[in-house]
Amino acid sequence: MKARFWGVRGSIPTPLPSEQIEHKIVRALLGAGDVDLTDEAAVRAYVASLPVHERGCWGGNTTCVQVTSDAGDTIIIDAGSGLRGLGDAMLDSQFGRGEGYAAMLFTHTHWDHIQGLPFFRPFYVKGNRFDIFARHEDIHGRLKYQHDFRFFPVGMEVMAAEKNFHLMPDELHLFDDRMQVTAIALDHPGVAYAYRIEADGHAFVMASDAEYRELSGEYWDKYVNFYRGADVLVFDAQYTLREALVEKQNWGHSSAMIGIDLATEAGVGTIVMVHHEPSYDDDKIKRIFDDSLRYLDRMPSTVRPTVLVGYEGLMLEL
Repeated sequence: MKARFWGVRGSIPTPLPSEQIEHKIVRALLGAGDVDLTDEAAVRAYVASLPVHERGCWGGNTTCVQVTSDAGDTIIIDAGSGLRGLGDAMLDSQFGRGEGYAAMLFTHTHWDHIQGLPFFRPFYVKGNRFDIFARHEDIHGRLKYQHDFRFFPVGMEVMAAEKNFHLMPDELHLFDDRMQVTAIALDHPGVAYAYRIEADGHAFVMASDAEYRELSGEYWDKYVNFYRGADVLVFDAQYTLREALVEKQNWGHSSAMIGIDLATEAGVGTIVMVHHEPSYDDDKIKRIFDDSLRYLDRMPSTVRPTVLVGYEGLMLEL
């Protein structure tokens, strides 16, 4: 099973402003003292050696993750603005010929998780088929509303692909039972859901948009049990710990340190921090990440998860 991240920002797309690009260029040039800047190969090697957030950025598109089984079965989780790039890439496959089939899961229908759908080009190709699942009632009506002529000029009925909408059952079996999906409700305004996808002997959990109101007891344990043993846990780390616990209570988001506590107790292999706060630049996200690593280093547990910052283009093989 593989996972690719097409959008990792929270709340609203966050393009990189010119002054931040300039800052990155200046910092990179200042660090290139031993590099022959007239040698293209040397320059490219130097740039490739820089950390992700210095040679590029964590990313500005909102939530969209692609999970693919070893057999090539595809599940798309959420349709934030990152879905546009995924759709363009899919056109190079059977989806460009109108012969594609995929499943889609929606954690919830806040705008940053659906706004890429009108620009998802495989939906416009006749012959493509999609099964669309959510734990919320009337997912069809929710998504169709975004295509009302008052908000978008193209109605959903113009999108020629076959689209079947379903209320997700307690346990979902897809692709001739090659992929299984279960869900758990998360504390988030309007309710969001985490999904656990199991395939090829591995488990991938998407747990974006969640606040953890109690850090012990039965409440805490139900999430530990749902995440238990996952190879990868994708976690909402939009806020600092102080923001999550004090300044922005009831806003529906969490912090990297709470994620590390959950991942450690649940025996998760890798935790990926996503849903980055749109007002935070790449450097602040990196500082939050560094703080979380220092927190992890102080933990007594000898079994520790790998901690990653989610970025657009990140690919993981489970």
